[in-house]
Amino acid sequence: MQKVSLLEIEGLVGDTVILPCLSSGKELPNKVTVFWRFRDSGTVYNIIDSRASLDDQDAPFRGRVDSFPDEWTKGNFSIKLSGVKKTDGGMYTCLILEVNIQTTVYLTVNETLRPSAAPSEMKSANVQMRPDNLLLFSTLLLVFIFLYFFS
Repeated sequence: MQKVSLLEIEGLVGDTVILPCLSSGKELPNKVTVFWRFRDSGTVYNIIDSRASLDDQDAPFRGRVDSFPDEWTKGNFSIKLSGVKKTDGGMYTCLILEVNIQTTVYLTVNETLRPSAAPSEMKSANVQMRPDNLLLFSTLLLVFIFLYFFS
């Protein structure tokens, strides 16, 4: 059965953000394949047989996305997106094929700090689990269950 996670990240134009993708303690084989996609089709970052493969990376992400290869053996396939642009906002999907884990990250890009956000709030981790995303998460989960059982 596929494990699905939904996270929301906030960033500012020009910032660097980390988009998380973890295997959650599942044992990984020696060679792992991970696909990062933007809005389901744009290639952000590929890890094929435990090596970065950027040949198919979409132009808007070239030179702006890095990963943490030393962390891959620990199940951390997060990516770092630098020089965030307003057009970077949207849904990112990380799929770890060997353990059938999918993480969906929704990136919201703001041009300035939200007035209600205290500076100390912005320095802390920017990952949030949001109850208002329950409908989106439930819909995605139903789609994956349907695909799993009926395909």
